[in-house]
Amino acid sequence: MQLAEMFPDEEAARRWFESRIWPDGRHCPRCKSTRTREVKAAKPMPYWCTDCRKYFSVRVGTVMEASRLPLRKWVYAIYLHMTSLKGVSSTKIARDIDIHQSSAWHLL
Repeated sequence: MQLAEMFPDEEAARRWFESRIWPDGRHCPRCKSTRTREVKAAKPMPYWCTDCRKYFSVRVGTVMEASRLPLRKWVYAIYLHMTSLKGVSSTKIARDIDIHQSSAWHLL
């Protein structure tokens, strides 16, 4: 229940990932520049780097980059994987976060 309260929506999951990936403030994952700005209408890449002139998000440069899964499902999958004593199967993750087993396998 605490996990569901911490991440009630996709925005909360995005803020959590950003606080973990960019603890010292947002920077471009490609050129490491801190000269970035938020672009409201540029989803799914909501940030713009003024130095390398590319859009980016919190996913760029991580294992989540090519994934279409919502960040909230990534949070739940990470939690299930990290709290399991003997590991967790892709079928269990698929059942628990409501995705296909093949997607869960790639996620793991």
